[in-house]
Amino acid sequence: MKVLLLTVFLSLLLAALFLLFFLLERRGKTLTSPEQDALRPFDNETPIAASRK
Repeated sequence: MKVLLLTVFLSLLLAALFLLFFLLERRGKTLTSPEQDALRPFDNETPIAASRK
């Protein structure tokens, strides 16, 4: 029974750490990934609807 409680405790701890780190990463705008930097040139463009024939 103690092993089950320890497993549940560690699982909840890891889930809380994941959520914390995820929210900190999403909040910090200065840290960007290479994938986001590669798409940055498309930020200023306005989409144009394609005309159908």
